[in-house]
Amino acid sequence: MDLLLHLRGFAAVADEMSVSEAALELGVDQPLLSRRLRALERELGVELLDRSRRRIALTPAGHALLPRARHLLDQADHLLRSIRRHDRERFVVGVPSGCDPAPLARLVALLETEGVEVRLASDGEEAPESSAWLVDACDPDAATWVTPLGAATRPAENLPAATGDTPPPVSLGSLRPRRGGERTQVLALPRDLDDPAGRLRRLADGAGIGPTALRRTPHQLAVAETLAGRGTMVCARHEAVTYGLSWSPFIDPVARGHRLAELQPVPGPLAAGEVRAQALALLGACVGAPEEGRG
Repeated sequence: MDLLLHLRGFAAVADEMSVSEAALELGVDQPLLSRRLRALERELGVELLDRSRRRIALTPAGHALLPRARHLLDQADHLLRSIRRHDRERFVVGVPSGCDPAPLARLVALLETEGVEVRLASDGEEAPESSAWLVDACDPDAATWVTPLGAATRPAENLPAATGDTPPPVSLGSLRPRRGGERTQVLALPRDLDDPAGRLRRLADGAGIGPTALRRTPHQLAVAETLAGRGTMVCARHEAVTYGLSWSPFIDPVARGHRLAELQPVPGPLAAGEVRAQALALLGACVGAPEEGRG
């Protein structure tokens, strides 16, 4: 006997105090519901309904069972909702803060079209236990995607902000303080200065930009200082475009690396084939990797 099914029928009859109305509520035939009630009474060895009256009523045993039945049904319903919600959110896409939202939105649309329920997560959240794609910072030489860095400045009044055109490159050394000139800060984001290999620091030192001139600055503060004309921010092109800054790539090999970590099992459409290739291309675009820099 399906105990939950029979208890659900009993609870419906107790709510309606009518077998016919309860059957209508449950969407079953009245004779079928009556048989289920009889089967439940036989299983429990007690009568749950007093059928001797014109309108049925609960027996003492029925009154005693009702709250326990409702508690059990609530627990079962909660369990089903939890499992279904977990299944819908089982695929997590974790991306770094400051990623480009436009390709990220296209990635979500692509996954939903393929029937993959996706949840976005930032790099500040704990790693999920279920299947996921996680984008982690790494050395550019071992990266899935390589993002060129450049210099972002406040646009001059007669010059446009960063656009789709490729701007002329600049030298990292051109940012070093000039003797007797206006002192300008070089603002570097924590994610680039926290590189264990110290790549940006070493390149800056080689270009004559010492630790006092290279300032570690959180993202929003670096943008504000740059918009105020008090500094030059080292960043990826999409970060400059987001805030309307002028941006030029470095001639020097200054880059940011990201790698893909996969937590299995990956949903079927993302295991191989064209959908996987499209999704990875969009994921690379989120971190600012050019077409030739995607792996």
